[in-house]
Amino acid sequence: MDYFPRPALAHGLALEITGQDAFSDASNGLFLTAPRRTGKTEFLRHDLAPALEATGALVLYVDLFEDRSRPPMQMIAAQLAKAALDHLGVVASTVKKAGIDKIGLPGMFGLDLTKLGQSDGASLFQALNGLHKAAKKPIALIIDEAQHALTSEDGESTMWALKSARDQMKLKNKANLMLVMSGSHVDKLNLLLNAPNAPFWGSETRQLPYLGDDYVEALARALRFDKPELSGVRTSQLVAAFKHFGYRPQLFMNALRRAKTESHDGASLEQAILRQGQAQNEADRARFTAGFLALTPTEQAVMSRLITSNKNFRAFDADALKYYAQFLGKDKVTVPAVQRALDSLRNRDDEWVWKSLRGDYSVYDQAIFEWQAHLEARRAWPPRG
Repeated sequence: MDYFPRPALAHGLALEITGQDAFSDASNGLFLTAPRRTGKTEFLRHDLAPALEATGALVLYVDLFEDRSRPPMQMIAAQLAKAALDHLGVVASTVKKAGIDKIGLPGMFGLDLTKLGQSDGASLFQALNGLHKAAKKPIALIIDEAQHALTSEDGESTMWALKSARDQMKLKNKANLMLVMSGSHVDKLNLLLNAPNAPFWGSETRQLPYLGDDYVEALARALRFDKPELSGVRTSQLVAAFKHFGYRPQLFMNALRRAKTESHDGASLEQAILRQGQAQNEADRARFTAGFLALTPTEQAVMSRLITSNKNFRAFDADALKYYAQFLGKDKVTVPAVQRALDSLRNRDDEWVWKSLRGDYSVYDQAIFEWQAHLEARRAWPPRG
């Protein structure tokens, strides 16, 4: 049970997104954040999308991490073409090896998707509004890992184009373009909305709830049914273990499968799963520690500053340069040396640093903060070789 349906949560969010909750601003955009591998994408695709379709919306789903080499505008164009074919019965005028490059929307216009958003092509508003009118449905566009758009000019312009399309397609109090954007790192996603020059300034990010006790209880019931000798297994102990696994269902299920093949009664299985959860937690922390110690001293200094400063990080100001020098036991650290360290941290296979087009730096994996806090509490920060 790697996937666990959450229809009530999806239904409630769908009401907000479609403007049926007077106390919610989600019809202007819903921005959801959840750590990696905690079930965010499954929820968006298998729960929220059907809930939005049940309200009468035409739902488009785009995952910007599916192919990070493709521009976001191109990925949205591909979904527009797919929606026209799947939902409108439109016959593509040209189909190339790379995909559909031109569609005609009934009663509207021929839309060359290869030029979408370009000066000699249709705007994103024209494309979305044309699809809306042809389908006679409001459109709900779900963009997963939306923060990736902020790493390129195309991505940033796409976000502004979506904001413009949303505003133009809103009639009185009815939203004909509803936007749902998700990200696995709250600070990155916040860059879309936390400053006056951000495209969705004024909106707020919302934490997608973790899978909870009901998910663990469903697993416990399945265990009791499958193996009667586990009838005494207690949900409370499995919930504690699930927390150690970082609320990541796939890792938790793998541990359950392993324990299930061994000889256990209810109590011993609980302890086995709890031990595996604690071991997973320790392995995650050990992975970060080993990775940190493999960095060059200057990279370690920069990462230490980035992690402890978080959203207030300024890579090259006087305080930062002083911090690097103290960390390294040097009189001075130069700006070029810091820039080289940042570039290296961004380009490593085990990515440590993320950078937006506008020069905002952030840690790549939000789990780093838990690791740092754990070491800080034990007075073992920063790690030393």
